Amino acid sequence: MTGTNGMNGTTSTNGTTTAAKSLAELYPRAQDGTPLRGDLADGETLLGMTLTSTRREVLLRETDREAPEPPENGPGRADLRIEPAAPRPQKPTAPAGAADAGSGHGPGPCSGPGPEGIFGPAEELAPGIGDAVDRCLDETGAEGAFVRLLMKRLPARDHACWLIGGAVRDLVDLGPEARPNDLDFAGTLPPVELLQEIGDRYVDEGLGDYRPGISPASLVVHLSRPGQGGPRILEYKALAVTDFHFSAYGGSLADDVASRDLTVNSLYYDHGKSILADPTGEGLAHLKARPRVLASHNTERAPGRRAGVLIRFLKFAVRYPDADTTRLREWAADLPADLPDRLTDQDWRALRYSWRAAVPDPARPRAEEVAGLLGPAAVALVNRLTEEERG
Repeated sequence: MTGTNGMNGTTSTNGTTTAAKSLAELYPRAQDGTPLRGDLADGETLLGMTLTSTRREVLLRETDREAPEPPENGPGRADLRIEPAAPRPQKPTAPAGAADAGSGHGPGPCSGPGPEGIFGPAEELAPGIGDAVDRCLDETGAEGAFVRLLMKRLPARDHACWLIGGAVRDLVDLGPEARPNDLDFAGTLPPVELLQEIGDRYVDEGLGDYRPGISPASLVVHLSRPGQGGPRILEYKALAVTDFHFSAYGGSLADDVASRDLTVNSLYYDHGKSILADPTGEGLAHLKARPRVLASHNTERAPGRRAGVLIRFLKFAVRYPDADTTRLREWAADLPADLPDRLTDQDWRALRYSWRAAVPDPARPRAEEVAGLLGPAAVALVNRLTEEERG
């Protein structure tokens, strides 16, 4: 396991030596013109990108920070001159003579002014994770073959792709015998471009009855099995930024963890490179601690997203009843007590679904107990949800 010093003498699944590399070197910036947070757009700092109601990508700058929704008439890439941010100084721990990952082209998705967290060979940090993911894909036939294809296509297009969330958490925590229920991905390819990639290939791969789409609120790209409400075989979210009151992307790994619920769910596994990254520097330790530690780096601003994170807190406090929730209480202390009153009808629809799925009836007493520990906002939210169910 290593921190900002990179890895020592490790080899990826394709045989590429990754000795003493930083994450920034392992994941250089894509050379296809995709903007990144920190670039200059007509001289102004780019804070990210988002999609309008018509799925048009628009660039976001400081003037958009307080906007309640994506700017429908905002500029696209072709409307402004995009200049990559200046390369950051080479880390002193990099090997002599090594160039910055984005030298001449600006920093990449793993560059940043702060620590990189922890990263290293996946098989050392989570023995058997590679074979377990392969088995999961093999067992699902054409679905798994299609997911595997996408996992290869993104690097072929010069973009990074990581498995993220519950699948990685359980494989690290429980070992290769874990059976992930779903596959969630994060990456640097913008959502509309991934949707096009899926659209170009899913019929030819025998999934013609499946339904690709983008969730407007979250910008999550998904491919669902046939039928109304069919389960999703994959979800993908471009690396997020959290400066806005709506979903946006174009960030780094360090930006993306601020959109995740818990540190234990913020582990990024690159199957092709066999790299496991923990950008918070805490997720692996929190997961392996006994009792486990539940903590969050989430800084999302939208009330609906913050309420959704609270529900996720309750879910995992129920799953790990002896977990240390001190950090969750600290996070929730900053929430307004009237949080439920700030939620839209769309927020409530999503929260009702999450509440039913995350906290089944037998777990409600424990969830209500934890809500009391988290403070007034959590109590008000749970009271409203339970009253609606009873009414």
